[in-house]
Amino acid sequence: MREDLQVYLFLFVGSLCLLLASLFAGNVEWALGTTSTSFYGTVFVSFILILIAGIFWVSAAKLLRPIRHGHAE
Repeated sequence: MREDLQVYLFLFVGSLCLLLASLFAGNVEWALGTTSTSFYGTVFVSFILILIAGIFWVSAAKLLRPIRHGHAE
């Protein structure tokens, strides 16, 4: 039961990270008043959030594999 909750939590946190990353990346644009630091900083933060989401999803898949095959490690 604890492993199931952890899998769902990892999937939720990964989805939340990806949602935030896509919101940041979708709204960043080079407009009047935008500095290069803020533009590239937002792109960098979005990239890091996408990587974190991937780490959470891979961890969830790794936890889910023993549960699906009927034997826990």
